[in-house]
Amino acid sequence: MIGETMFDGEIHRVRANGIDFAYIEHGTGPLVIFLHGFPDNAFTWTWQMHRFAEAGYRAVAPFLRGYAPSSAPMDGAYDPRTLGTDVAALIDALSPDGRAHVVGMDWGGTATHAALVTHPDRIKAAVVLNTAHPYSVLHGVKDPELVQRLFHFWFFQSESADWAVPIEGLPMVDHLWRTWSPNFQDSDHIAGVKRTLAAPDGIKNALAYYRALWRAHRDGAVPVGATAVPTLSLFGETDFTTKYAGEEAPGFSGPYERTILPAAGHFPHLEAPETVAGLILEWFRRHHD
Repeated sequence: MIGETMFDGEIHRVRANGIDFAYIEHGTGPLVIFLHGFPDNAFTWTWQMHRFAEAGYRAVAPFLRGYAPSSAPMDGAYDPRTLGTDVAALIDALSPDGRAHVVGMDWGGTATHAALVTHPDRIKAAVVLNTAHPYSVLHGVKDPELVQRLFHFWFFQSESADWAVPIEGLPMVDHLWRTWSPNFQDSDHIAGVKRTLAAPDGIKNALAYYRALWRAHRDGAVPVGATAVPTLSLFGETDFTTKYAGEEAPGFSGPYERTILPAAGHFPHLEAPETVAGLILEWFRRHHD
């Protein structure tokens, strides 16, 4: 079991970019920030955090803005540029030297991609899991097969999602986990994710990420450019982000590698934890300055 069942510490708080972030942590040493996605929460990183603490790192996993018990933004901002600023502000608040390694997946990956462009000086090296890079998004929009696989993205743009997603039991959460990572089973962790999303305005905040991303792409407001920060990109073989993963290459001018994880789905850090931890630790060993 992972998640809350494995977590034995306390929840800490820090103010960053106008948000009261709740976070969990393990270990001491150089800072590594782990950023979760949807439908998930910070406890998704518990196993990895223990592994990184054993390797001599201070592993910190915040609950993203709007994910309880972190606060929600008063201005309703969930766009990529704001998420990237969250990453930089968290590093400023938590790192003695103002720099950190960053691991992000899904929305955490979107935040990481933005921070790599807008605040590269804060990040020593990054690892991004199953996240569509801004350079690959439009390819997916033009692909009918991928549009179908990404039904949730389009459905979440609609007003119907406001009442259909938060129905009792949150069956949409079960459906997405079952569809995206069919080989992963952990009912306790998914129950914890549902508790996070069932908090007041939890679903409303989660849907706002999707709507803000589409508006940002439509308006040309997504941070883009080639980052020199060493970046490792990991994709599950069966994940919907993988098909156009190669289109992200122009976004990196520094050390960059892309690895496809066989048989893994959307949550590879849970499906193949040892493999993912080994790849991340080796990347950080090679790029630690």
